[in-house]
Amino acid sequence: MDRWDDLRFLLAIDKYGTMAAAARMLGTNPATVSRRMERMADELGLNPVIKTSMGWGLNPEMRELIKASETFDEIIRGEQNRLRMRAGMKSSEIRVACSPMMLRRILAPNMKHYATELAHIRLSFSNRSLITTLSGHDIIISAAPPESGRILSRKIGVFALEAYIPTDDKDCREWVGLSPDYKDLPIMRKCEQHFKGPARIEVDTLSQLYDVMTSARIGGFILVMAAQSLEGFDAIEGSYSTTDIFMSYHESRRGDPALMAMTAFIVESFAQSPWAQARAAV
Repeated sequence: MDRWDDLRFLLAIDKYGTMAAAARMLGTNPATVSRRMERMADELGLNPVIKTSMGWGLNPEMRELIKASETFDEIIRGEQNRLRMRAGMKSSEIRVACSPMMLRRILAPNMKHYATELAHIRLSFSNRSLITTLSGHDIIISAAPPESGRILSRKIGVFALEAYIPTDDKDCREWVGLSPDYKDLPIMRKCEQHFKGPARIEVDTLSQLYDVMTSARIGGFILVMAAQSLEGFDAIEGSYSTTDIFMSYHESRRGDPALMAMTAFIVESFAQSPWAQARAAV
């Protein structure tokens, strides 16, 4: 392809869903993005975007080109970081997708201990509780590793979860759970069995589970560590379960010193945090 920069526009459409959204994130206008796509259509012999219910989105025929473009982009970013850090400059931005709880309870408390290692790295955290693709991020931390692509994943910890019911309402059948995206978590299935039906209220994050349970006085599940401050609730026998947590990044970034420093920090943070450990056997 004669114009590599056009691929940046194509990647943005894939990431943000439509040409209009891609234009906003790139700081340009839809007309500019449209012209880039028209030029690419002339080079490829087919339109890289198609009309959808949401607007102009990515043509599925572009999927392999997207994969190749992502690899190219990741290699370039990694080499830029290597050169910048060698010169004593700050790296390009390292974008991490994780849940708010992970950032607050596990990563942020350990940053002061890694001040030297992270000093030349610009960090950006996105609130993504369940993510299975990089989607423009350099590192993702989630309960489900990506199922495809040139992605390296490793287990870095577990979340220990348990269901609880109000002490003064043992027959309670109402409970709060996570969205259907999490329906396969063992703790979600255990709650459905105990409460004899799906959750009446669905939320996006673990901290929201705690807030709704304590405010509405209904059942639900939370991290075992969070239960230390939970008053007026009793654990449901047999509901304890664990969920593995994975860290993932593109395989082409293995030589990126900024990304390697960040992954080392994440691994160590999870290893040291009581919020990412299974409950000790008794």
